[in-house]
Amino acid sequence: MTKNYSSYKKTKEVYFGGDLAFPVAVVLLAALITYGLFYFFGITVGIIFNVVISWCLYFFIYYFGKSNTGITFDFLLGVACISGVLLFVDYGVYTLVVYQKTGMFNKFYFQLWLCVLFSIPIAYYAFLHGSYYLAERSMATEYLRVPLKIRHDRELLMYIDNIQFVNTSRRAMSDIKLEKPNCFYSESELNKMDSSNRNYYLVEIIYSEMIHMPFGADSLLMSWYSVIEDKYYDIELPFPFEKLTIEQEKYPTNVSKVLRGKKTKRLNLHIHANGGIRLFNDDMVLIDLEENIPTVISEEVRNEKIDLHRQSHDHYSNPKAFLNLIEKIKTSGGIEERFLIQNKLIPWRMNISGLRGNNYLDVDDVSFSEYKSEIAEMEIDKLRFLPKQIGIVYRGNYLYDWLTLIINSQKLFQSIQKLTDGNDEVAVRFDLNFENGDEKDLQFRIIANDKSILFGDWEIQVKKDRKQDMVDHLLDSDEDQQKRSLYKEAWDLVFDKQYDQAQEKCDMIKAIDPRYGFAYFLEVRLLWYKEGSKACYAKKDYFIAKTQHEPAALAHMHNNYGCLYDQESRYEESLAEFEKAIANNPKEGIYTCNLAEIYCKLNNPKKALEAAEKSKKAGHQSTTLNAILESKGTRYV
Repeated sequence: MTKNYSSYKKTKEVYFGGDLAFPVAVVLLAALITYGLFYFFGITVGIIFNVVISWCLYFFIYYFGKSNTGITFDFLLGVACISGVLLFVDYGVYTLVVYQKTGMFNKFYFQLWLCVLFSIPIAYYAFLHGSYYLAERSMATEYLRVPLKIRHDRELLMYIDNIQFVNTSRRAMSDIKLEKPNCFYSESELNKMDSSNRNYYLVEIIYSEMIHMPFGADSLLMSWYSVIEDKYYDIELPFPFEKLTIEQEKYPTNVSKVLRGKKTKRLNLHIHANGGIRLFNDDMVLIDLEENIPTVISEEVRNEKIDLHRQSHDHYSNPKAFLNLIEKIKTSGGIEERFLIQNKLIPWRMNISGLRGNNYLDVDDVSFSEYKSEIAEMEIDKLRFLPKQIGIVYRGNYLYDWLTLIINSQKLFQSIQKLTDGNDEVAVRFDLNFENGDEKDLQFRIIANDKSILFGDWEIQVKKDRKQDMVDHLLDSDEDQQKRSLYKEAWDLVFDKQYDQAQEKCDMIKAIDPRYGFAYFLEVRLLWYKEGSKACYAKKDYFIAKTQHEPAALAHMHNNYGCLYDQESRYEESLAEFEKAIANNPKEGIYTCNLAEIYCKLNNPKKALEAAEKSKKAGHQSTTLNAILESKGTRYV
């Protein structure tokens, strides 16, 4: 059906690389040897040498891996071409030898030779780059980038021959390449897998790739054989290309806009029993057919499809085992029940308790929709599709997707049916309690009709590194909160002149975090209150060193010493400390206000006013600042 259709072709980017290094090295080596032959033995010997090495080199290349070594016209033509290249390069060598021996130099011919020698490879690579650009531009303007996911119920055992989006007028099609059917694993094989692999194969996606769809695609061509139904479908459906939202591709940024092309949102293609098709994206349903008419195929083709499908399995590659699987699936009713669940909205809400910190949910539901939700939003009764997978994401200094809860939605639906007696209007509540904050102790309870049951058909996958990062961040947050609380309590005690009790709080802060810079600012103030400025000067280097790593605390420390020097009228030393405070935290207006006051005391009104205006811009307000501004820097009171 699509034999004469063209599709997207990835062009190979052109590089000036190692593939050219070898022939260039051979030509240069031959030219170097020829120079010696021309100089010592004359032009005849040099020409013979070039012909001989051309013969030997091309003989090796032409006859490598061939049993027949008879001389052919193609071989002689190749030797002649290589000899011509070598002799052309040797013209420059010959010109050099003539100049060295006779002093004669034909400038015009030598320049012409140089131009030809270098222009040919430059023109060659320019041609390659130009061809690459035109090909890439053609592909980018003729084809749309589309992420595509194809799914079907794994128990339908489908053998898909072809799926393509086509533009019939341009005879162009997409580049979907389908491999053999995915392996259908037996229960014993699944039980041997770890939980992540097992769940992957139970909900596996048949196809998930970035495809290139021709602009203006007007048809969707599909053909497949459903082993369980024993039906072959070969259909052509109108495709509403005009409904797609198309936007410019933003990446990669180092590629020009025209070569990046355009893209649209991901398409999801679901194939159901009876030839049902559902094609949709996040915005709308593009194609929704409950059934299609099967196509008659010969018994030979049918058996070929069954054999090809069977051979893609391990346990079920045995014909008898495969037939038993088919009978088991046909009598189970699982396909019909899963299809019902995928299309059924149920009124439910979810309460989650026992989690620490600020978390949100990444939800995958049975309709294959994916969405993010705040935990509080899930506590509201609402018609929703049942959850299939719930990811818990902790908001820390970045997003920690540390836990995934995988739910057997079929078992969940069956449990709901029992509690509600099959009444679809009864609201259901899911209570998820992480007892003691540990995922291992999860209690999953379903509540409806004043009845509840403990639900156990779920698995948890934890990313250990992400969980550890989250735990570390929570510990840091707890410590930070504790430090801030103690710091506030200590300053309350300072204001009440209870310095010894304040020192105890300060010591507690340092025990929690010895690197907390503001604890040392508190300590230096307590030292001043209790022992005076001399004791502070004696330990200045210690306090500066302890706050060196924390600019805000270091700025406070320099400001503190600036105030101490100011009280003793040591204005130059005070000025230096305030400047250091500003350098470490230029946004804090009080430091520039203190600097302005010192300039007033040093009788420098110009700089005092400049500093005061900066302090005002930083948002600082005080009577001292107002006095400096009103007096134009001549007074501070």
